[in-house]
Amino acid sequence: MGVSQPVPTAFDALTREEFVDAVARLAGSVYDFHARFDIPNLNDKTPADDVFPRLCTRLAFLMEEVGEHAAELNRAELDLAADEMADVAFVAMGTLMELNSLGASACHKVANKNDKKTLQTHMVEPSSGKLVRRAQTQ
Repeated sequence: MGVSQPVPTAFDALTREEFVDAVARLAGSVYDFHARFDIPNLNDKTPADDVFPRLCTRLAFLMEEVGEHAAELNRAELDLAADEMADVAFVAMGTLMELNSLGASACHKVANKNDKKTLQTHMVEPSSGKLVRRAQTQ
């Protein structure tokens, strides 16, 4: 087990371009990984009985990565926890890729849905830090 690093009090600022580039790089790696290991995408020819078992297998992979992320958080290993979160994203993106056009469509749908959230429609719940819809006033 590594020596715990102190939790930084300030993080380096990350521009939108740097973040989008990093995520695009990860997505490209997912695509190449699936091509290299000939991991098939689900499609119209995939037997219906194979779809949900494959997605359950992907869910198991995802839960394993989430568990590894949690373990590093519990050890206060911030750098390793960040690496594990990137592994979570890698597996999640791989699952979206296996869903083929359905996965791509879901990405666009979720991005569009979240792009519509504004300071007028949503707020951060102080007690949980979760984004919630603002109460409608009449």
